[in-house]
Amino acid sequence: MNFFKRALCYIRRKKSKSILLISCFFIMSTMILCATIVLMTAQATSDSLKEKTGSKLVLENQQGINNISAESIALISGLDSVSRINRAARATAYPTDFSPVTYIDSADTANFTVTLHAYDNTEIDGLFAEEKYRLLEGNPITEKRGGVIIDSILADANGLSIGDMITFRTEAGASASGEIVGIFFSGMERQQEKSVMSVYRIENQVFVDHGIFASLFTSYDFSKLSVYAADPDALTTLHQQIESIIDDSISITSSDALYQQIQAPLKQIIRITSLILALIVATAIIVISLLLCMWMRTRKKEMAVLISLGVSKLDLFLQAITESLSLLCLAIIGATTCSSLFLNKLMNNLFSSDSFIGIANIRLEGQHVLMLILLGSAIVLLTVGISISPTLYTNPRDTLSRMEG
Repeated sequence: MNFFKRALCYIRRKKSKSILLISCFFIMSTMILCATIVLMTAQATSDSLKEKTGSKLVLENQQGINNISAESIALISGLDSVSRINRAARATAYPTDFSPVTYIDSADTANFTVTLHAYDNTEIDGLFAEEKYRLLEGNPITEKRGGVIIDSILADANGLSIGDMITFRTEAGASASGEIVGIFFSGMERQQEKSVMSVYRIENQVFVDHGIFASLFTSYDFSKLSVYAADPDALTTLHQQIESIIDDSISITSSDALYQQIQAPLKQIIRITSLILALIVATAIIVISLLLCMWMRTRKKEMAVLISLGVSKLDLFLQAITESLSLLCLAIIGATTCSSLFLNKLMNNLFSSDSFIGIANIRLEGQHVLMLILLGSAIVLLTVGISISPTLYTNPRDTLSRMEG
């Protein structure tokens, strides 16, 4: 540990040079830390948004026919890039204990039935997600919570409310009951023609979970399928994989506009910050190398004497590393303290108030400091190696003779 003691003694003796080097390390550390915080925060935000933006492929039969088979859905759900699916099916049924809303006197079957829409989740797909239908009260149908959602006009006409049970039956004689968990309103109900048959009216569009639907129709396919991708960047590949599974009667459309809209500024920030960080590191290597080379020139005689006295070159290298790392540690402590105190103000000056990264939750974390330590240590090892290698590779006798001459 003699090299460690010599390093501390040299730092105490050369205070002016040590202060100059600490200043360089402090500026370097602060700039690296700020760039690292922005870069890692933008990358983390980008990764977290991949699933939250709901990027998906929508498979649909344009005629509303249930022709997406359960076997095809099983194959699609087994694909690696698929995070979840939302199935939709449609069929007509007769209401048993309530009457559909109708304004015409017709004996047609379509005037006595309602249209059932079965969903795994009505909140993320379909007319509710598109805000064409608005839930007035109650809860949406989800994978964990089933039930029935009906139109408010249908509910008023039959005196129905949240918690009531209603029953449906099919022509085949199957029946199923479900609890009303939600009541919705479209706003377009009154604009329909009076001549529209019951089954086609908005008031008679009823949303149910797949459990109720399966009780009425023991074997059925699906009219629409939303396939959510874990990684939106893999949508193109997923599109090609699904095309090989389904037939031509089913259209596939991509829905990742929100992801692309949010990712565009994030990708730009990541590219710019990565370039800035690379320039900071390159500049730091050049400046610190030049500074240490100037420092090492003044120590050539001292090192030559120490080598002549039996001190190994490895000890001298470790001494130089210890000196620089000790000063780097002090600089990192100062840079971390300043960044934690002035980070938000600095970020607000760097980014406009309406910038995505400007409103992101930027804060100093341990991973940022760890990245600074790793980059700073790498810079120190490289620059010390560059500056001290000429002295260590030169014969100490030649060094002493030149210094004496």
